[in-house]
Amino acid sequence: MFSKRQQQIIETAIKIIATNGIQNLTTKNLANEIGISEPALYRHFNNKLEILKAVIAYFKIKMQPASAKLNKSANSLNNIEKFMLEHLKIISQNPDFAKVIFSEANFQNEENLILKMNNMMNQSHKILETIVRSGQQKNEIRSDISSLSIIRMVIGAMRLLITQWSMSGKIFNLEIEGKQLCSDLRKIIVVN
Repeated sequence: MFSKRQQQIIETAIKIIATNGIQNLTTKNLANEIGISEPALYRHFNNKLEILKAVIAYFKIKMQPASAKLNKSANSLNNIEKFMLEHLKIISQNPDFAKVIFSEANFQNEENLILKMNNMMNQSHKILETIVRSGQQKNEIRSDISSLSIIRMVIGAMRLLITQWSMSGKIFNLEIEGKQLCSDLRKIIVVN
């Protein structure tokens, strides 16, 4: 989807935002960081907004393997765990994502970016909704808790864990803590 140079621009933009904040992402700073001229940058993206849209699209592409590894015939609880652990693994391998994607302030002033972020979040929501409702129908997941509340518990817990990991300077292993979180969430939502 992206050329090699576009990917370099996107990854550098992510690095700048994660390190110095979105206010320091200018086309001049971005071009300097890459070692190209601003006109060369504009051959790949028309403006900063296009770069930010590409950042969201890039994140979405990077996260796709997490959903692709789900097994529709598997136990729903196992699929929720796989969904969570695969996402945490990808974030662990790309730590700047946490500082960029999970900070709404980065995108709050631009309606197009908000729509793209909502679209991405809605896709995760729909994937989890299918898993949770299937699990409730199979009597694997508690049905006395709404599917929406379970989805919010899963996504909210993941988000909090990622935020704590990122803000602590990554002092703990995200994937190990994620496994514990999955185990504890399983205890809450499993049918006894």
